[in-house]
Amino acid sequence: MEEAKEERIIMAIQWGLWFLFPLSAFVEQARYTFLKPVGYLLLIFAFILFIMANKEHGSTNKLKLNASPRPNNSAKLVTSGVYAYIRHPIYSSFIQMSFGIAFLIGTSASIAVAVISLVFYYLKSRYEEKLLIQKYPDYNLYKERTGRFIPETFKLRKHI
Repeated sequence: MEEAKEERIIMAIQWGLWFLFPLSAFVEQARYTFLKPVGYLLLIFAFILFIMANKEHGSTNKLKLNASPRPNNSAKLVTSGVYAYIRHPIYSSFIQMSFGIAFLIGTSASIAVAVISLVFYYLKSRYEEKLLIQKYPDYNLYKERTGRFIPETFKLRKHI
């Protein structure tokens, strides 16, 4: 019962962060307009990464994505496609979206929300990985050869 409560809190924080972005546009005048081109690029890359990860996850598990960190009992561990290089490509795409939106808004508050999102997804991924290690015996081996949010170059060489 306590785990279900923790997961509801995690999901509430996740959705709450997304609602902070529009509010951050009204806190101050945009100062960082020079970051807009980077924001557009991040959003494009985030969208592509999300589509690739969603497609790979769906082709392996035939399940819809779920915001809960708890692994689905009938899901298989996805280690192919983009998951061969990044353990949490969906979270990675959300982090990229956060910074993309923040750079488009261009306020200190929006960038602060993006940084908080990065910290949140890092902590959420650590929590989720504890559950994944319990469910999938090979998860530690998978973890050793992949990056959390971005491919690790020294680990990438093993795949090439």
